[in-house]
This record gives sequence, structure tokens and C-alpha cells, in this order.
Amino acid sequence: MIVPPNPARAVRYLLAALLAAVVAALAPVLGGRVERALLYLLLLRRTLDGARPTPVLGLSEALGMPFETARRHVAALGTAGWCRRVGGGIVVAGSPLDHPVLAAALTRAHDLMVATVERAAALVELPAAPPPAARDYDWATGLCVVADLTLAAAVADLPRLARPLDRVLVAALLGGNAALLLADAALARRSAALDTPPAAALLRPVRARAVAAALHLPEATVRRRLVRVGAALVITPTGLIVAEPWLVDAAGRAAAESLHVELRRQLAALARHNFPFAAPALAYRAGTPAPLALG
Repeated sequence: MIVPPNPARAVRYLLAALLAAVVAALAPVLGGRVERALLYLLLLRRTLDGARPTPVLGLSEALGMPFETARRHVAALGTAGWCRRVGGGIVVAGSPLDHPVLAAALTRAHDLMVATVERAAALVELPAAPPPAARDYDWATGLCVVADLTLAAAVADLPRLARPLDRVLVAALLGGNAALLLADAALARRSAALDTPPAAALLRPVRARAVAAALHLPEATVRRRLVRVGAALVITPTGLIVAEPWLVDAAGRAAAESLHVELRRQLAALARHNFPFAAPALAYRAGTPAPLALG
């Protein structure tokens, strides 16, 4: 299969959808807050990687979150038993991969990453695949990749959208707008580059109430935040669309290009850990996940 030379637009759609779906999987378990889902994912990533405990300041800086906001949400996660303070900072508590409720959410997050890899095959050249043998692939490694891709998407628009919640809301809209493209490899390739926007008929408007339901948020909160996002959105009779000028201005291009680089980097990381690129379905733990319901 011939892949597009620079599929930054399609990669941006793909990782926006991943960000929204991973947050939707984790947030209900972690207190229903987008910020807590992102903080926990960052802590989990660093814990799985064997890194030292992370101070709250480091968490806030990594996510572009005010220190007091991060401190408050970390305290709530700690009270709920999801993280704990040790010398030098914060780590996840217990054994997340064995927790019956959290493990189910992490399984969905992992499988969303596998589905993302399957879709990415139409857009980028995948690394050389080892012989397909699921037993050689450790899903904890896949969780590190889920975290890295999700967190990269969560900060891509940090220069323009200060609040993590706003970034996730725009990602949900963008992924929902591009649902038809993401479901059809040929359509995705046709509109893969930043300079080749898809036909208007291929972009699906998304209503604020659908975003609220998908992310388990109060509709009033979502509507209030989307009003503040302003120029990033176009209002249509049937819902919201992320504005084309906002996607392709200098900041939008920088965000898309950075995500394209990150995707390629994470695919290489998967290759080093025996991800079965020749047969990605072998890596699913619970099967192909349903996409986030935004219709």
C-alpha cells in the first residue's frame, strides 16, 4: 500500500479520537474528571517505566495545568486510593493492571491504541513486523504507548487552549467530525495532508450534548467551555465542526506535525517490543473496541 507523503492532518484526526476515547474510558473510574484521567495516565506511564516519583509541579508542567489544579486533583486521586505520595513525589497505588475495575478501563485504552495502529497502517509506513506471536508482546508496553500518544495529543494545542478540559473537548469534536474519514482508509488517505481538506460533506457535525454524554460530563459544563473556545469552532444547524483555519494556521500545523512525529516514534517503540504489526488483531485483549459514541 502506498502511504501519503505527509499525513499530518489524518494523524491529527486519529490521535484526537484516541485522546477523547481514552479519557472517556478512564474518567468514570477516576472520579469523572478529565484532569484526573490525564494525571493518572501520566503517573501510570512513569510508574510502568520505572521512573522516580513525580512531584506535583512536574505533573502540572507536563500537562499544562495550573499547579493548584493539579495539586487538588492529585489529592482527590490519593483520597480515592489511586495514587500515593512517597519520597520525592507521587506514584500510582497498588497494582493497576490487576484491579478489576481499573484494569477493564485500561484494557479498553490499550485496545483503542491497537485500533489506532490498524488505522495508521493506511497513513504511515509501519515498522517491519516480527513473526506474529501475541505471546511475545506485553500489553504493559502497549499501555506506555497509549499514554504517550494520548498525552501528546492532550498537550498539542496547549499554546492556544490553556485548560486540559478544553483540549479534550476540541479533540472529541475533531475525532467526531472525522469519523467517516477514520472509518474509510481510502477517504483518510485522500485527505491526509494539511493542504488537502476533506469535502464538507465528509465532516460530521457533533452536538455539545453528544460530547457531554460521551465524556461523562455535565452538558452545561461542556456548553460553557465550548463557548469560550470561540474561534476554533464553526456552528452549523446540526452541530459543531472544528474550524479549518484553526487547523491549518501556524499553530495548527505545528500541532499536527508534532503528532505525526510522535506517532512514528511510538510505532518504532512498539516494534522494539514485538508488537505484531503483521497481524495487529493478535494484540487485542478484549477485541476491537467500539468507537466513542458522538452521533
